[in-house]
Amino acid sequence: MALIFTGRFKDVGASWGTRATNIHDDPREAERYERVMAAKLRKDTETVRVFQEAEARFRECDGPAGEADAGWGLWPEPLGPAEALLPKLARVPHTDVIVTGVPDRLPEGATRLYRGRPGPANPDDLTDLTAAGLSTWLTGHPAAALTLYVTVSVTEQTLHPGAIVEILNHELAAHAEPFADFLVAEASAPGTGVLGTAVEQHTALRTGNPRYRLIGARYVTRYDDAHAYRTRMELDRNARATLPPGV
Repeated sequence: MALIFTGRFKDVGASWGTRATNIHDDPREAERYERVMAAKLRKDTETVRVFQEAEARFRECDGPAGEADAGWGLWPEPLGPAEALLPKLARVPHTDVIVTGVPDRLPEGATRLYRGRPGPANPDDLTDLTAAGLSTWLTGHPAAALTLYVTVSVTEQTLHPGAIVEILNHELAAHAEPFADFLVAEASAPGTGVLGTAVEQHTALRTGNPRYRLIGARYVTRYDDAHAYRTRMELDRNARATLPPGV
């Protein structure tokens, strides 16, 4: 239905004039408050800029495998993806894909499948259902609106486009795309969808997820912060994702 980038991928959302204030009568306290808020605004603005740059770079690297990728062993089909990932995710029936970027304590990502919008009051977190269980649920809720909710978080030390793109690539290629393929198959013919576990999806990253490798290879050969992408790969001990040989 839709692919939506939100949170830190978009504007700060609050101008200086609309920020809540509680300035003391003491001029020195007021001056200190102004300095603190100005520093926070600069930090927020820079965070937004980096996330937006990462989104733009990911879009530039997303696309079907082509002749230029032959040296990586990713072309022609069936070794490489035949279509871009983001447009594919935008066409999943009855499903919005929402990507949210936030600063946090760890550079990590998460992908969850919900009925409707995620939230504390929403008990319908479908992420951990088996393929059979999810197929049964979908059969019983044929008109349900779904959300694939992807979170990308980085620390202040890892606030680089390369780190963000690596996390985004991991979440979309390893987790969101399998969900998308499953939902498309189930919408066409219930009971035919195939969906691996998170462990199996991470195993595919180690042994050579074609989508991840294609986008990752493009990134590290195009941008000067390839080290940030590779460093984030090394930090992810659960996945231990790999790029094409020689990249």
